[in-house]
Amino acid sequence: MHNALEEVMGEVFDQVASGRARFCDCPQCRDDVITLALNQARPRYVSRSLIGSAVTRVALSHEQARAELAVVVLDAMRRVAARPRHPRARAVEGGAPG
Repeated sequence: MHNALEEVMGEVFDQVASGRARFCDCPQCRDDVITLALNQARPRYVSRSLIGSAVTRVALSHEQARAELAVVVLDAMRRVAARPRHPRARAVEGGAPG
């Protein structure tokens, strides 16, 4: 059993971050955003069977589900940009808009 969002959240982050040039996308900030977003989103546990995973991935591919995850990722990006876990010199001032 595993949380299917672990696979999807990185994809959603990449889509959202691609339009946010002012956000620090170093590995530390990326991991922090994904971790924070996973902790904020409702987990979607599936069995490790191929069918269970496929059904969940189809459900998570719908526009509404992706939009909801994007909102969670944007909030996590805002929070990480406000308090990055590395020196501010590496972070781009201002972070994500919002």
